[in-house]
Amino acid sequence: ILQEDYESVRALDNITVYDGTPITHQSIFINTERITDVRVRQAILYGIDRKTILNDLLKGQGEVVEGFLASAGPFYDESVTPVEYNPEKAAQLLSEAEADGWDKSTELVFCVNSGDTTFAQIASFIAAKLGELGFNIKVNTIDIASLLSAAGSGDFDMLAVQYTYAPVDPYTDISWLLSEGGWTRYKNEEVAKALDMTQKASDTNEIIKEYRIVTDYVQHEVPMISAYVISAIGAVSNRLKNAVPDVYGTFINVHEWEIANN
Repeated sequence: ILQEDYESVRALDNITVYDGTPITHQSIFINTERITDVRVRQAILYGIDRKTILNDLLKGQGEVVEGFLASAGPFYDESVTPVEYNPEKAAQLLSEAEADGWDKSTELVFCVNSGDTTFAQIASFIAAKLGELGFNIKVNTIDIASLLSAAGSGDFDMLAVQYTYAPVDPYTDISWLLSEGGWTRYKNEEVAKALDMTQKASDTNEIIKEYRIVTDYVQHEVPMISAYVISAIGAVSNRLKNAVPDVYGTFINVHEWEIANN
């Protein structure tokens, strides 16, 4: 169900709506080969009011986390505190970067999926807020095929797409995205080492510890930002009994489903 249709679906009286587990990230990837100054990337993070986006624009339908791991996954670290919106800190970081040669008039191309009308609107909100800080953001709404092509070629400064990282083992996606050949063009040996250790460790707490290292680097060096994690809704006809939709396990009890007679 599209996010822009949530309110209309909830208004239907012949269905029951269920809030799903937050699992799909609205990820913002930053091309670190084009935005090389970490202070500029940090300023982008501090300049995005993720709580307002979640609570006001998405009606609280999801969660804000740092990095790649949502709360539904087994390796989520509850002690991680997401960066708060802080325009003063963002402005300070930009001022420092400008003093060292960063040109604030540089146009940053922010590519978003034209088919995701909800985030296309949110991207304009983000660009406007960052513009107040001195950024020159151009939102480029393109179809998903063109978006993925831009991601692969590196023809972007910022790029947003909905991305579901497999909670059982997100290693494959994360290790590729956080690499020179991935969408972020990011290289960090400590991150690569920690990711490698997640595949060698067998204890869950040890794996959480290694992923925490990755999250801390992502939070500090900002090759990507999780704008929010989407809590999708599911809908079931009131005639269908014993069915509860969710991201995982919807059909686990399909043998118990029953269609009631009017």
